[in-house]
Amino acid sequence: MDLNQIPRSQMKNFLNRPYSFNDDLKYNLRLSTGISIGMFLFYLFFQPLDLKNADFNNKLVIIAGFGFITFFILGLNLIFLPYIFPKFFQTGKWNLIRDIILNAWIWILISTAYTFYARYVGLIEITIHSMFKLLLLGLAPVAILIVANQNKILKRYLQNALELTKKLDLEEKEKNEIDSEIIIESENKSESIKVDLDNLLLIKSANNYIEVFWKKDNEIHKKLIRNTLTKIENQLKTYPNFIRCHRTSLVNKSFILKLTRGSQGLQIRLAGMDELIPVSRQYSLKVKEQITV
Repeated sequence: MDLNQIPRSQMKNFLNRPYSFNDDLKYNLRLSTGISIGMFLFYLFFQPLDLKNADFNNKLVIIAGFGFITFFILGLNLIFLPYIFPKFFQTGKWNLIRDIILNAWIWILISTAYTFYARYVGLIEITIHSMFKLLLLGLAPVAILIVANQNKILKRYLQNALELTKKLDLEEKEKNEIDSEIIIESENKSESIKVDLDNLLLIKSANNYIEVFWKKDNEIHKKLIRNTLTKIENQLKTYPNFIRCHRTSLVNKSFILKLTRGSQGLQIRLAGMDELIPVSRQYSLKVKEQITV
């Protein structure tokens, strides 16, 4: 592989990358008008060109002509042509090289029009110095155009980013709302319990059933449902608040008041419950790591 082709290939990909063309005709009309008025005021107050006609009124008319030239060329390329050839200027088909060519073309047109207008209407002698000034003056509207379009593109990207952030936040909020509850179903799905996870205290196994304890209206409720503790533990494995403390018990550590040691070994006292929950040796270390004694 020719290494000299790598930079050229990268440059080609860069220039051919999709680029956003501002196809808002109303915006382009306002932008063209604003740039033209700005150029008129710049010529009026700073008078960068030495107009031979000393009469103020005539100077004002000639200066206004520069503003009209600016508006005509900008309007031709930003409003008229996109309206006539909308497919060519589509954002999806537009790329960076087209945008560069368009801006260079506008600069050439404005500079050429300025030169002829200055020579034959303003009676300005065209020298290297005056030609250089005319090229800079022709570049000014293009530079303003590029900055304005970049600013609009950045605002559009920012708006899209804000909308995406809002959408993601809404989805996260909805997910959290969904995840704040759990539905515990029986094995044959004939019955179920819908419980807020923050209020779920304890799940105990009872032969082929499980006993679910939860808090509601400051009271402890319980229900027996046919299922296995292992299946419910798998259902709750993404919720770190629920820990296995015994082969028969799964507790919500948010409700643990204290861990005590008695004749039966380690036991957990849960808020609102008189019954002590046993902690087997198999799970004792894990329980101690996750709760404050």
